[in-house]
Amino acid sequence: MVQKVVPMIHVPDVQATVDWYHDIGFTIVETHGHEGEGLSFAIVSFGDTEVMFSEGGRPSTQRRREVDLYVYTHDIDGLYERLKDRVDVVEGPHDMFYGMREFIIRDLNRFWITFGQTSAFGTLISGIREADVEMVRAALKAGGLSPQALMTAVWVASSDIKENAEILDLLVKAGAVPPPKVDVNRFAGHYKGDRLDVKMVVEDDKLLAVPSGGRPIRLMPIGQNVFKPIHSQDATVTFQVEDRTVGFTFTQGTETTYLKRED
Repeated sequence: MVQKVVPMIHVPDVQATVDWYHDIGFTIVETHGHEGEGLSFAIVSFGDTEVMFSEGGRPSTQRRREVDLYVYTHDIDGLYERLKDRVDVVEGPHDMFYGMREFIIRDLNRFWITFGQTSAFGTLISGIREADVEMVRAALKAGGLSPQALMTAVWVASSDIKENAEILDLLVKAGAVPPPKVDVNRFAGHYKGDRLDVKMVVEDDKLLAVPSGGRPIRLMPIGQNVFKPIHSQDATVTFQVEDRTVGFTFTQGTETTYLKRED
């Protein structure tokens, strides 16, 4: 037997839940409880993965439930177009800083389902890091990459240990411009906000944001005081500098968070 983890979610109505998931493209694998008033248990699949549903769950009006599902898929934008008028959409298609393009919906029991696919930008960065010239070429050919995304790519290609002259040449020919030179040492320190606690550290002349309990995120300069996480095309970190750096604002989409320097 293949070793794997399959989540089991308790829901108020197994039959209604199975019908809903089947309607958005899941396959019904197994059901039990036909002899009663409704199904008591079911398994549905999407691609190579499965989810179990069992009776006994309770309805909820909470914004987030106890479990989220993350579904890796293909043609993320096409899937969104097919589903958007039939489901409760939480967020439409958007690119995340970790290289995924996603959209989020709720199921009939208000559990979140995030559909995700590697973004063109994520593919480009992966190709650079793996020194895969053909992957880089394919990502550039696919298009849709902003000047800032190309700037990030050439920055990663120039600083990566697997630096590849052919990849750098492809990026430059695609219009990539290197980011500005910035003294990042003045931004190192501990910053704290209402919801975030972040240390800014410098390694090999590069600035890294290290969220409390999270993994380091490399920040690329796009101005003397403005940086962006390398995997994000819509997030920025803007430092406030007086006689010294006093804080920074983190902006993504329409949301802005301010963090004050603590040290």
